[in-house]
Amino acid sequence: MTGLNYELVGSLSDEARAAIGAPLRAYNRAQNPAFYAARDLPENAPRPLNVVATDPAGTIVGGLIGDTHFGWLEVSIIAVAEHVRGLGIGRRLMELAEQEAVARGCWHVHLDTMDYQAPGFYQKLGYQVASKIDDWDSHGHAQFRFTKQLNPT
Repeated sequence: MTGLNYELVGSLSDEARAAIGAPLRAYNRAQNPAFYAARDLPENAPRPLNVVATDPAGTIVGGLIGDTHFGWLEVSIIAVAEHVRGLGIGRRLMELAEQEAVARGCWHVHLDTMDYQAPGFYQKLGYQVASKIDDWDSHGHAQFRFTKQLNPT
């Protein structure tokens, strides 16, 4: 096609972002109509799943932020305050989130972490490496994506 212009832009308007994404959304819906029809139903909207750990004074010392959607728990953030690490708080946060995910009908969990964060922690909890991106931060550190099969009873 002739007469096209190409431009590197620093930011996009909401309208430009929508226009760029529209052909991909249309293609995806045409290729997988059953999934997208189900995804659009209100009962299939992502549901927040958050767990908070507090000390006896009520101060937050850790927490997990995630959501469940289509049989998956996605853990976005899990953090424990440095002064209480090693006490099993992270493990308990994960256990409670996984239990609630199972109660919601989830069969899987996915999350990501950096090599200097907690890959060993997740492996101890039964998570498997799904992918690794070396030098993800351009400073020599790898990013890992982990998954785990849950066992609903």
